[in-house]
Amino acid sequence: MAIELVSTLNGTPTELDPTKAYIVDFSKLQKPEDLVLILSGLGITFPGNHPIIPHIKQFLNLENPIDIPQQPKRAPFVPLDKLDTPQK
Repeated sequence: MAIELVSTLNGTPTELDPTKAYIVDFSKLQKPEDLVLILSGLGITFPGNHPIIPHIKQFLNLENPIDIPQQPKRAPFVPLDKLDTPQK
């Protein structure tokens, strides 16, 4: 299901620019469901080892976990020779 986002300014539809970001105007929220909709759009996730997991486990979708991409390993630090030695 596709949702077309259109905002209005003084009753005139205003197309959203896909190359721009828009700040949520929380003063326009009218009911708790509006905030729930905004929060669900953020895609908030918690890794399984997060310290708060025991407190929020009841609210998590445990049937559909998301794989966490492995971070690439960093190359070991190799110190470079100092090039700008002071002249005597």
